[in-house]
Amino acid sequence: MNRTPIASDTESSKKKPFCVGMDLGTFKTSVIASNGNRAVAQSIVGFPKDHIARAALGRDVLFGSEVLDKRLSLDYVRPFQNGGLKYLDPAEAGVSGELVDLHKDAARLLINHVVSLVAPPKDTPVFGVIGVPSRASIKNKRFIIEAASQAFDAVIVVAEPFAVAYGMNLLVDALVVDIGAGTTDLCPMYGSYPTDEDQMTVPVGGSHVDEEFIRLMKEAYPNIPLSLRMAQQIKEKHGFVGEALEQVCVPLRVGGLPQQVDVTAPLQAACKILVEPVIEAIKSLIGDFDPEFQTSLLGNILLCGGSSQIQGFEKVIRKALEPYGACEVTRSNDCMFAVAAGALRLGMNMPQDHWNELLGKESDQKTNTPSAGVRIRAAA
Repeated sequence: MNRTPIASDTESSKKKPFCVGMDLGTFKTSVIASNGNRAVAQSIVGFPKDHIARAALGRDVLFGSEVLDKRLSLDYVRPFQNGGLKYLDPAEAGVSGELVDLHKDAARLLINHVVSLVAPPKDTPVFGVIGVPSRASIKNKRFIIEAASQAFDAVIVVAEPFAVAYGMNLLVDALVVDIGAGTTDLCPMYGSYPTDEDQMTVPVGGSHVDEEFIRLMKEAYPNIPLSLRMAQQIKEKHGFVGEALEQVCVPLRVGGLPQQVDVTAPLQAACKILVEPVIEAIKSLIGDFDPEFQTSLLGNILLCGGSSQIQGFEKVIRKALEPYGACEVTRSNDCMFAVAAGALRLGMNMPQDHWNELLGKESDQKTNTPSAGVRIRAAA
C-alpha cells in the first residue's frame, strides 16, 4: 500500500486524521482504527518459490494464515522472529547478513498490509501509533518507523506495556507485564510516561516455549513430527505452568496414522521456561523501584500478551512474590488487541498540534516520551 502524499501540512491539519493503533507482534500483528475497524494477521510474509508457484497463486506476495496454508509453494519469512528488528539486531536474532534486507522488506510489506485491512480513507492523513518492546533501542525504533513510512503520514512508537496501561486507564500504581512471543516487557505506571531506565525487556517469550516444546517432543516421540504451527496451537489451547490438573492428550499422526498422544510432560516443561525469567524480572524491577511505592506495584500486577494466557501463570507469580508482601496478579481479558487499543486511544487523544508538529519535523530524538518518533512524509 503506497500512501499518496497529502497536499500540504496546512491542508492536512484541517482534515480529521485517520488514526491506527498497532501491535507489531513477533507472531501476530493486530490493528484497530478510528473508524472502528480492527484486524489481526500472523506476522509472516510469503513469496512464490518460482514462476510455476507465481502462476498458481496469482500474486507476488502473501500474508498471514494464507502463507501457512500455501507454504509448500512459498519462501516465507517472519521479520520479527526472536525479537529481531524490534528489539535485537538481526544477527542476535539469528538472521544472517544476506537475509537482513529480505526481513526489512517483509516488515514494510506486512505493515502496509495490516493497515490496508482497516480501510484507511483516501486523501486523509493517516497517523499511526505502534507498540515496541520497552527497551527497544533508538536503532530499532527508527527501523520500525522507516518500515511504516508508506503506510502512515506520521507515526510515533510507544512501549507496548505502556500502551496497554493507557488503554485500560491504569496510569498510577500498577505494574504491567507484557508476555509476548519474542520478548517479555515490564513497565511500572506512576502517573507519567516511564523512563527507559524504569522499564525492562527480557528476551524470552512464547516463541521460546514453542521451540522448547518441539525439542522435548522429539526426545519423547522421535517418530512423531511436530511443526511450529502445531506446537503453537497445542500451547495456546493447553499450555500450563504449575501442577497438571489433567492429562493433555492431542491428536497427532504416527507414521501417517492419527493417534492420541500424551504431551503433558513435554508441554509442562516447555511452558516452565518462561516462569523463572518473568518472576526474576518482576522482583528486580520492584526491588529497584522507589521503596515507598513498591507496595502499590505489588498490589496491582497486570499480565497481558498472548503468552500470559498460559494457564496458572498468575498463580505461580503470586506464590513466588509472597515473601514481598500482599500481592495481586490479574490477567488482561483482551490479549489480542490490548496493545493496539491503547495505542489507538493514545493517538486519538494526542493534541492535533502535536501531530502537526510531527508532520513538520524530519526527526525527534526524544526517547522517554510517547512522541518518540520520526516524522514521515510518505513517498508516492
